[in-house]
Amino acid sequence: MLRQLWAGLTIVLMLNSGGELWQEKREEVLLPVLMYHEVRYDDPGKDAILPEEMERDLQYLQREGYTTVLMEDVLAFVYAGKSLPEKPILLTFDDGYESSYRRLFPLLKRYGAKAVISVIGKSADEFSLMPEQGGPYVHASWKELLEMRDSGCIELQNHSYDLHHESGGEQGCRRRWGENDFDYEDRIRRDVDRLQEELYRRTDALASTFAYPYGFYSNELEGILEECGFLATLTCDFGMNRLTRDPDCLRRMKRICRSHGADLEKLLSQAEATLERSAAP
Repeated sequence: MLRQLWAGLTIVLMLNSGGELWQEKREEVLLPVLMYHEVRYDDPGKDAILPEEMERDLQYLQREGYTTVLMEDVLAFVYAGKSLPEKPILLTFDDGYESSYRRLFPLLKRYGAKAVISVIGKSADEFSLMPEQGGPYVHASWKELLEMRDSGCIELQNHSYDLHHESGGEQGCRRRWGENDFDYEDRIRRDVDRLQEELYRRTDALASTFAYPYGFYSNELEGILEECGFLATLTCDFGMNRLTRDPDCLRRMKRICRSHGADLEKLLSQAEATLERSAAP
């Protein structure tokens, strides 16, 4: 129902918002997008880093002159001709875990940083009905998500309502075996529209960006999501993004997976090197 409004309202808000004042006008900007999941003390690994690692990342970015931005800033650069800081960087957190509220949120406020949380709607619904609890794989409640969004340092985006599965023949947004075109498109639209409406109803968030569950994407999916009003998509492909005034640069944006024990400086250097390889004859 609200699908036709998302893109238009998002662009209008960008054009009317003052936002940060960055003086330099550039037609092309390099944008690293870091991908995190959980910030926790228990069982760190590929999808979870320690709170002290998160704090060291924020300290490193601050020391090296990076400025954390949100997708609304990125969209304003591409669509509205607004400026970005000299060294912008996007911090993204997939799934909407409760550790983002308990561990990440205080660190962002301490260092004046910003981040994007891509929410799984069904998980937010389920954990909103449960008593407060901690531990791994616990998701943030809608109350916690609203508090973080209202702070101005967290932006909420769409990670599907209930497509984040890798079992029973399902894998994220991948087409089911034997599923015809109509049923596939209808299933994707119904799911992402449901979360769009719930994000707006519960937090006033107009999600402009879709983060692909498990990183699976296709040309067909891109078309469906564009028709649903999404202006950008995030993959799990490793690399650096080159932003221009062309909206196509917002499709299939690459990210840098920040796992436990990784060297952030080295990861950023490796991501930038992918641009050199892609430009090589």
